[in-house]
Amino acid sequence: MILTAFRGRPARFFLLISLGLVFQACTGAQEDIPVANEERTPASGFFGLWSPKRVLMIGDSLTVGGFGDSMQDYLLKRFGHDDVAIYASCGSSPEQWLRSQPEYITKCGYREQTPQSTVLYDSVDGKRPPPAVTPKLEDLVALMHPTTVIIQLGTNWMDDLSLHSVEDEVKHSQILDRFIAAIHSEPPGSVRQIIWITPPDSSHYSSQVQQAVQDLIKTAAERDSFDIIDSSRLTHYVPGKSGGDGIHYNREEAQQWASLVTQQLDRLIR
Repeated sequence: MILTAFRGRPARFFLLISLGLVFQACTGAQEDIPVANEERTPASGFFGLWSPKRVLMIGDSLTVGGFGDSMQDYLLKRFGHDDVAIYASCGSSPEQWLRSQPEYITKCGYREQTPQSTVLYDSVDGKRPPPAVTPKLEDLVALMHPTTVIIQLGTNWMDDLSLHSVEDEVKHSQILDRFIAAIHSEPPGSVRQIIWITPPDSSHYSSQVQQAVQDLIKTAAERDSFDIIDSSRLTHYVPGKSGGDGIHYNREEAQQWASLVTQQLDRLIR
């Protein structure tokens, strides 16, 4: 039928048609090739660059868990699936997200919610989740061009600061400065707002250690011009009611914490 329809056309015409069909078939075959591993690198133009607000959130195990579930629901509803990316790595601290530091592989949980991927590794019935590589902050910012960055980190510093010293304070202050500089590095001017959600109340750590982390973040906020949401004023950890280990909140308590945080985000995000 095709040859009949195009009878009388030059041979060169049929050659072009044939080449086009071959190219199309090869392209279609490539799209069906499966990815060999589960590591994901965000593609260029990850967010719709025309959107006035594009949100990147980074967190630790609290964002892997119930708090992260609630935050993900809130951000997707408010800004839309195409303009939100959330990454959370259990056990991580700010320095482990920096490109200058060694690769950090989490073995206790990982969350990745983007316009192109949905991943959640968490413990199920006592079974440990698979390991996952923590992405680097500079790479995420360079590829996603977010306008707002939300951070929920700092809890895992409390073990480091149990023996608080001046040297520890200087070290962690420098890490915070480098973290904020990394957000603003690539591309310059893309990020218009940074909001840091400080660690919630914990019964596992002393009030002095918790306050030391809060003070580090608050002082950095003044120094590096970013907003904070003070979770220590929004939460109170009651062992047996809030959770079982003094650090992680059960689903109900995590949802209550997230509800209070999102109320402040409604006011803060410009």
